[in-house]
Amino acid sequence: MIKITADFSMAELEAIINDETEAWFDELVDEYRIAGKAFVERAVQKAQFNNITWNLRSSIGYVIMYNGRVIESFFKDLVAGTEGQEVGKDYAKFVLSLIDEGDGLSMALVAGEEYAYYVEAKGKDVISGSWAFFTTELRGALK
Repeated sequence: MIKITADFSMAELEAIINDETEAWFDELVDEYRIAGKAFVERAVQKAQFNNITWNLRSSIGYVIMYNGRVIESFFKDLVAGTEGQEVGKDYAKFVLSLIDEGDGLSMALVAGEEYAYYVEAKGKDVISGSWAFFTTELRGALK
């Protein structure tokens, strides 16, 4: 029988595994971030509704949560108005509270104003077109 002796300790092996896991996780969050920002940019740019207060447009964004803690949010600053940003962030956190059990990575893409669904129901694209774009982009990035 051949005797094999490791030239590393279990602590060193665990450190390597932890480093690789962190690097993989950081890359995963980066892919979510890139796809999320593209979603927001596209939704804000392609939105088919009129802007009176700009609240609906500024409420479009995302929140990424890991293990029950918000690690990032993005709601585009608009010159014409940013009041919807806080509404959007609050709504995204609410959505995440419904789907996230405090374990793992979650992301909510939202149009946070209460009337966003009404505008979509009237045939105006608020975020639905950008959602399809997002899923395609993220799937491609994760392959």
